[in-house]
Amino acid sequence: MKSVKFNRSIPTVGEYDVIVCGGGPAGIVAAISAARCGKRVALIERFGFLGGAATAGYVVPISGFHFKGDRVVDGIAWEIVEQLVAVKGAQIEYPKGNVSFDPELYKYIAERMVVQSGVDLYTNASLVDCVMSDRHLTHAVIVSKSGIEAIAGKCFIDATGDGDLCYIAGVPMLAQSGECQPMSLCFILSGVKTDTPLLRNCIHHDGKSGASCNEEIRAYLMGELEKECAPKFGGPWFNTILTGTSVAVNVTRTECDATDRAALSSAERRLREDMLRIVELLRNRYDEFKSCELVASAVSAGIRESRHIKGVRTMTFKDFIDGTVPECPVAHCAHPMDIHSASSASQSLTVLKRDCYVPHDAMVAYGYDNLIAAGRCISAEREPFASLRVQATVMSIGEAAGIMAALHCESGAAVCSLPVDVLKARIEERGFVK
Repeated sequence: MKSVKFNRSIPTVGEYDVIVCGGGPAGIVAAISAARCGKRVALIERFGFLGGAATAGYVVPISGFHFKGDRVVDGIAWEIVEQLVAVKGAQIEYPKGNVSFDPELYKYIAERMVVQSGVDLYTNASLVDCVMSDRHLTHAVIVSKSGIEAIAGKCFIDATGDGDLCYIAGVPMLAQSGECQPMSLCFILSGVKTDTPLLRNCIHHDGKSGASCNEEIRAYLMGELEKECAPKFGGPWFNTILTGTSVAVNVTRTECDATDRAALSSAERRLREDMLRIVELLRNRYDEFKSCELVASAVSAGIRESRHIKGVRTMTFKDFIDGTVPECPVAHCAHPMDIHSASSASQSLTVLKRDCYVPHDAMVAYGYDNLIAAGRCISAEREPFASLRVQATVMSIGEAAGIMAALHCESGAAVCSLPVDVLKARIEERGFVK
């Protein structure tokens, strides 16, 4: 492959204590968290809005707040939910604690909370590089309609989901154990009859009856799609956008290395074709979908799994089985170990039997003194990752990342050598890990 040499001076357009890359659930909370520690914070987001998987990917509901009937994720994550409820933009399902939401109101609340906290937003800006000196990051490099620019920072948080900043910085990644979980293109249908026996118990349920996956529709799709050597699919899972007749649908599925540009482009084309075929099948078979309209598909495919950094500590399956409590927990996992097959329509769902926690040192890599991973790119084996990857848990990880970044700025200690007693005390003072 031929290469070209690219060398130019670029302007530095801002200087900050903390730079957060990625404005999804983890990044939003990380930025607010660091700002509440009194730090000057920049948040970089490639889209023109915040919310990531929730608002660009239509991943509804927000999962992972409750474990065995008790809320185990609090703090900024739950504040976002409360503010959504206050503007009639969310509905909480008890006792599971899943949260249905209006994506447009989520965008509004997320941006409002970030801006009110004093964070500077760099939206419509993509991370393309970083400047380093001996594994110490000094600048994030972005590209936008304004061209290529640099932002200087003392500490950097990678909340890109795919670990893009860590990858660019040369952080070692864990070898993949088995196949990566597949990606899905979620979409929204309007005009769905949600109150019939077919749908009402699989959309909002009390945790005592009903199931989130509609088995009748699943069997029908399986039969029809097998006739066509068909697209793979999962679920299907339906969730109303609050209480109306608009339904968020999670059903498409394909295997792909989400970090390969060409493969990702091809996979998203396949997913859109599959989406249209599945909607046609639903309209033709069920009265509930007869008059439905496809009003929106996700801006980009929802990626369940890609890179995992090789951290100071790696969360292991044994940690989960044994219920190991780390020295400094940053999140209480509540979601089952949920592993979707990339090569079939199957799913392995293992309910957690005991409390399981994310350790702070799974968020940092050896030798990088001012770089923190937040969200699904942290260091974890396949099984624990399958639990921690959901939105509520990564929001909790994001709140811890903001505190860790602030503590680095104050102490000068490498993020892998932060005073654990101080970090633990600050996390406990916030009270977001129950």
